[in-house]
Amino acid sequence: MSAPVSVHVLSRLVCPSLLIALAGAIGGSGCGSSSSTPAPSFGTSGVVMGKLDTHCNGVPPIVVNPSSCSAPAPTADAAAPADDGGAAASEFGDTMYNAAGDDDDCKYSVSYTDSPTVKLNQSMTFKLVLKKLADGTPATGAAGPNGESVNIEGFLSTQESHVLPNTTPAMTATETPANSGIYTISPVVFDTSGRWVVRFHINENCTDNLEDSPHGHAAFFFDVP
Repeated sequence: MSAPVSVHVLSRLVCPSLLIALAGAIGGSGCGSSSSTPAPSFGTSGVVMGKLDTHCNGVPPIVVNPSSCSAPAPTADAAAPADDGGAAASEFGDTMYNAAGDDDDCKYSVSYTDSPTVKLNQSMTFKLVLKKLADGTPATGAAGPNGESVNIEGFLSTQESHVLPNTTPAMTATETPANSGIYTISPVVFDTSGRWVVRFHINENCTDNLEDSPHGHAAFFFDVP
């Protein structure tokens, strides 16, 4: 699915390794992961500390398959019937605290940094570090040909209809350095104080019709003074 440019908020962090991450030294997920690729050193004023993300603990990570990026939607006959009493299940997982965790489908470890210190109505930059959970290698090439396939969806946690404002120029992502799995996303502007949800969308140009599609997303709480 394609998501509008907007952001989701984080809640509170407690893990020492994640505190290191916030200083710019983590690329893995949670306290049990390690990484040889450090995250860039940026400010972390908006990060909401809280419970560690453990939703992928004990779950076999999905090995992404680039050929599944363009898989068509299944036919009605092939689609599995929903056993939810008629209620549609959300495609998104829980919003996470801190600045590192795993994506909703356990394909990627995700960490981010932000700069400069967040201020109302001022442009800022997020740097997103992506690694494949299956082998810890950088998740490269996710931004797409024009930098549109890694983006941020953001909205107030108490008012989902209040989303990030459009910017000029439009928000884009750049993988820097090339083939590093580190994506610079800018400009991002927050126009209201409060707790936001910042959802990172990954490989948005891919369909999400097969389980091993490179398409992914991960949301964090983020506070704006």
